[in-house]
Amino acid sequence: MKLSKSSTTYFQKTALILVTAIIAGLIFMADLYTGAEVAIASMYAVVILYSWVLPGRYSSIYAALACSVLTVISAFQNPVSDGVPEQLYALNWVISLVVIWTCLTLVFIAKSSFANLEEINRRLAVSSAALLEKVKELDTQKLELSENKRKLEALNADLIVKNRELERFTSIASHDLQEPLRTIGNMTQLISRKYYGSFDDQGKKILEYVTAAATRMTALVKGLLEFSRIGSKRFVQKVNLEELVQNIVLDFEVVIKAAEAKLVIESLPSIQGNPVELRMLFQNLIGNALKFRKEGLQPIVEISAVDRGELVEFCVRDNGIGIDPSDYEKVFFIFQRLNSNEKYEGSGLGLAYCRKIVELHGGKIWIDSTKGMGSSFYFTLKKSYDRET
Repeated sequence: MKLSKSSTTYFQKTALILVTAIIAGLIFMADLYTGAEVAIASMYAVVILYSWVLPGRYSSIYAALACSVLTVISAFQNPVSDGVPEQLYALNWVISLVVIWTCLTLVFIAKSSFANLEEINRRLAVSSAALLEKVKELDTQKLELSENKRKLEALNADLIVKNRELERFTSIASHDLQEPLRTIGNMTQLISRKYYGSFDDQGKKILEYVTAAATRMTALVKGLLEFSRIGSKRFVQKVNLEELVQNIVLDFEVVIKAAEAKLVIESLPSIQGNPVELRMLFQNLIGNALKFRKEGLQPIVEISAVDRGELVEFCVRDNGIGIDPSDYEKVFFIFQRLNSNEKYEGSGLGLAYCRKIVELHGGKIWIDSTKGMGSSFYFTLKKSYDRET
């Protein structure tokens, strides 16, 4: 029959107390039948030290009190031997009591130190468990991060392949579309030269519509082809943007004079980049600022730059017709126009060019504009850009 855990503990405690009592009894008997000239009672130190293992918080104190009482009893019961000074009896009695209570003090100091050590061990165990859990959590996060990184790399590789396929398709499609468009354009020109006078007014209008549509389509296909080529066969060098913008302004000299526009160009830095793409970027933004001007108001175009650490933040600001906030994202997609082609000519590709060029140079582009109050195009470019493709 198995004993319960509580019964086993009870018997263990009883056995410890019984052993302590037997040791104390043996020392008492030895002290009682030995001459008082010998401090046998000091052997109670064994009982006090043994009381460490006794159950109960104050068991050592109880043991010390019991041993002190037994020492006093044996002191009064011991016969006085002839020729032994009485001071020796008293001294042995005092020594025994001092030993008993000194051992008690040592036991309490040891118990206190042991308790502190156990508390330190407990805290260390808790900290170790928490640290182990943290390590396990970090290992799990590391595995998840590695898996996510692997998936991201796979997606990036797939995206690169698809982008190349798309660029190749765009390039091929643009090339293939140009030939029939040239044929349509040549045929409409031939018909106009030879048979224009033979058409009535409606026929002439139809021929003009076809010619204009073929011209617009040719411009769109050409723009699409140029868009697909941005970023291919690139080279990077140091580009003086202030000099580049000044050259663009010279190209727009006729338009600037016709519109009586005012250009304010602040100091612009030199950066690492592709000069052809950067020229296309600033040319499109300045051209749009001059094109989308308000009637009856002198166009003012401001170009500035602010150092942002590794990046340079540029701004091309105008006082033109502005853009509605709901169209901020729309304008950066290809073939997206906010105004009719009759009023403002264009292919709807200019800002798409700009975004692609800015992203290729490690930056981003955004708009701050109010309809009818002008627009501010902000974009960032890396100062040092050493990627070559």
